[in-house]
Formats: sequence, C-alpha cells, structure tokens
Amino acid sequence: MANLLSKFRQWLKAQRTFRIAWFAKDPQRTSDAEVVLTELPSEIAEDLLEAINNLPNQPDEVECIVSTLKDALTCWKKNPRLSNNSLVVLAHPASSIARMLIDSLEQVREKEDDPLPVTLLDWIERPLDPDDLKTEISKKLGGDSDDSLKATEKGASEIEDLVVVPNLCWCFLRSADGLDGVDYLQDTLLGDRARFWVIGSGKVGWGYLKSTLKFHAYCGDTVNLPELTGEQLRDWMQPVIEQFDIHFADATLHKRFENPTNLLKKDYSADDPMEFVSDITQEISATVESSVSALKDELLPKQDNGEKSSAETNYFRRLADISEGVSVVALQLFMQSLQYQEKSQDKLAAIPVENREADDEADKSKEKSSPEKQLVATIPKLPSLPALSQSDLYLLYSLMLHGDLTIQTLSSSLGDAPQVVTNQVQILRNANIIERKDGVLKINPIYYPQLRRELNRNNFIIELT
Repeated sequence: MANLLSKFRQWLKAQRTFRIAWFAKDPQRTSDAEVVLTELPSEIAEDLLEAINNLPNQPDEVECIVSTLKDALTCWKKNPRLSNNSLVVLAHPASSIARMLIDSLEQVREKEDDPLPVTLLDWIERPLDPDDLKTEISKKLGGDSDDSLKATEKGASEIEDLVVVPNLCWCFLRSADGLDGVDYLQDTLLGDRARFWVIGSGKVGWGYLKSTLKFHAYCGDTVNLPELTGEQLRDWMQPVIEQFDIHFADATLHKRFENPTNLLKKDYSADDPMEFVSDITQEISATVESSVSALKDELLPKQDNGEKSSAETNYFRRLADISEGVSVVALQLFMQSLQYQEKSQDKLAAIPVENREADDEADKSKEKSSPEKQLVATIPKLPSLPALSQSDLYLLYSLMLHGDLTIQTLSSSLGDAPQVVTNQVQILRNANIIERKDGVLKINPIYYPQLRRELNRNNFIIELT
C-alpha cells in the first residue's frame, strides 16, 4: 500500500504541480513568468525552473496536516464507536491539496508501529459523465448498494482501514446529476464507524457543499491550512535563493531615489491604464512600507541577528501579504518579480572605506570569471485583473469551485455548448487568467487574490476562512 501512495504522489507531482512549469507547457499563451525565463541564459532558466518545481510541499502546511491527522487517528483508535471518524483538510483552491495530503499521510504512516491499510480514491479527475460518479466512487472504495446496511450491522466492532479521498472537488460536478457521488459518500460510506476517512478539499468547493448538501454535518473535524508568514515563505524558498544567489532590491525611499531609473519602468503610453495605475499604486505602497520599516530599524534596537537583510525581510513580508499566505500564489509572484540586472554597486557603498582596498584587489582577481548580471527580486506586485463580464465570472467561479475542469465537464457545469465554452475559455486564456495543460483547465494562481475579491463583490459563494 505504501508503494501505491508513493506512485500516486509521484504521478500527482508530474501531472498536476501547477507551478511554474505549467506556463512553459501551454503553447498558446505567453506569461509574465515566461518573460522572466526568456531574459535569462537558457542554462540558468532551465535550472531555475527545475529548482522551483522541485521544491517540496511547504513544510508548515504539511506539518499542520500531519499533527492534526495523528491526533485525530489516535483519538479514533481509542474509541472508534464514539470518536469522530473523519478529518477534512481544507486548502486554498489554488493549492494542490491532493499532493499535500498524500505526502502528509506517508509521513504519518512512517511513524506508526502498526499502520492501518489504506483504501485510496486514486483518480485525478472526475469521470466525464456525471452519472458515473457514484458508480466509480463505489468501485474505487470497495462499496456496493448494501454498504449502508452492512455498516449499521457491523457498527465499530473492529477497525478496518483508512480511507483517503485526496480531493473531494473531483467527486462532484455542479450540475443536475453531478452531486450523486457526494450524496453516496455522506449517506453510505461516512456512516461506517470501522473506517477512518481523510478528505482533502478546496475551500470554495467545501463552502458550496456546505450550502447545498450540508455535507459538513456528516463529517468530523476540519482543519484549514495555515496562512503563511513572510519568514515561512523565505525559509521554504531559501534553497532556490542560495542556489542562484538572488539579491533583493531595496524599496526604501532613499534607496529608490539613488536609482531613479528603477523608480518607473512602465511606459506611460500603456494600453491598459488600469494596469498602469495598479502598478504605480503598488510601487508607492511597497516603498512607503519599506521606508517605515527601515525607520523603525533605525530608531528601535534590532530584534534579529542580522543574518537577513532588511530588503529581503521586507520583500517576503510583502509577498506573504499580497499572496494572502498561500504558498503556490507566493511562488508565482516571486517568479514574476525576478529580473536579470547588471550587478549593483550597493555592496561597494556599504563597505567601510578602510576595507575597500583589500576588497578591490580581491574583486579584480575575480572580475574575469564573474558574471556581469545577477538575479534580483524586485517589488512583488499583483497583476491587474482585466475587465470581466458576469458570464466570465460565472465560468471562473466554476473553475475555482472545482479546482480544475476539462472543457466537457465545464460545459456540463455551465449548461452551455462545448463550442461556446471553448470560445470563452480561449479569450480568458489569452488574458492569462486561465491555463491549460493536457486538456485540463485551471485558473492562473497569480490571479486568485484579485479574483476572489471580485467574486465576493458579485455575491458568489466564496468561503476561504
């Protein structure tokens, strides 16, 4: 069974990472992340792409699942008849909840003396025909039409197995017949006290099931993945930062004015004035925040050990804020903020005069082998959300609710002809809001914060808390 979990995790990693590699594999669109990569020497670009995609799941998110699952399992094993027999792990819809859940489950099982056998719903997309959802779930989880009666008769006389549903949002479709699978889960399988259920779900999909089926009433505990801090994001990305010697641009006011050419890189004749205004507003906001932080550092005793520069600290503090603490969104924003710039003279200015002669001699010996440019992380900024119609918002809400969909399942959910949906999707792909890989559609994670707010303003069911 451990091999099954491992193989499923590797499959998820290869097929559904939805990290930066996603951009390079969508031939019909050019993204900001691709622009960053094209500015780099090909060897550096390939190595950077590989390093980012090979980052493990964010450790604090995994630890949250591991610790909660261990406690829930321990409590249930002591008293399976009375204790909650399920745990629901809720993640941001942009996150790969299935991959995180499988990684966490493997860690829990490695530490158990006598781990339970696992029954895994090992599919990665819902059946094309919604009518097949109930049948396929029953087959995968070893159920039949008499499960409810068997569960009632058997009670919790013996503990059988650990049932894992990596992503509940793959088990339903918002359509006339698309909820049969979830009906089956709540009415039949979740009543079996001899089995412990571990269910992963996107928060938007969970909110929808709560409002339509009261699904939460049939489940036990729920846990939300934590909102990550700047320090947690920085620690997670540190291997990439060190490998590529990434520097961080100082956004404080006095540093910005030392390099006036970097204050405003956007053309005043931009085709999208709203995007320009958004960009400038974020520039000003980041500059003010960094300047206030620098002033505090000057006036108050330093609380840290000086290992991290204030520019780097401010960068990740801002990254955590605008990404809403979601790891995959932060990763996209981090990638977008990278620029390949000529080496800065800031380091020279910071060196005491008496030490410069020796350093200059050392620099001369390295001059020929040193690259002329370096990777610099500039102010992270959210891209401007294009003007969207109510029809666009409804389509994007369906994708946010389900996590990902094919054209066929999206058409079934919207009740529109596939050709109509295809045309609409293509427009949104051209605007970089939707991405497509291997026939699967997903919202570009970098737009999730703005899109969530826009959907909330338009009274869609968005539950992310």
